[in-house]
Amino acid sequence: MDAKIEALVKAWDEGQWEFTLAFEGLKDEELWVRAHPGLLSIGELAGHVAYWDAVMVQGGIESPLNDKAFGYYTEQLAHEVKKDLTVAQVLEELAKVHEAAKAVFDNVSDLDEKVPWRDDWTWGACLRYRVFHVAYHCGQAYSVRHLLGHETTDN
Repeated sequence: MDAKIEALVKAWDEGQWEFTLAFEGLKDEELWVRAHPGLLSIGELAGHVAYWDAVMVQGGIESPLNDKAFGYYTEQLAHEVKKDLTVAQVLEELAKVHEAAKAVFDNVSDLDEKVPWRDDWTWGACLRYRVFHVAYHCGQAYSVRHLLGHETTDN
């Protein structure tokens, strides 16, 4: 794997790991609760992150989190998404999708090459955005936890 790709994948992994920390101590019955009308639930945030990671796996990946309903904030906000999944199951699915998405980069050698699903994006732009994307939604997940009145790990 190219050194630049490897460095970005490691940063993406770090963000993913931080995101999973937001689930520590979360009760199953709180997973799909919106703490504020303008914020998604932690389950919805996980679904959103997983869905967009799954987009890279062009052959698809079977996961309840690979659902277009998790696509865009404005759609999700208007149409609440709840899955019959526990915290442990969401974390398992999130990890499965993340690993499948990362594996796509085993076959990428040129970060300037266009991705197959979007003609205005390169693999480099995609990977850099993945790092930002998971970090951004990690912060939202902690905000949800705080609004639910939880004490969380030092963040």
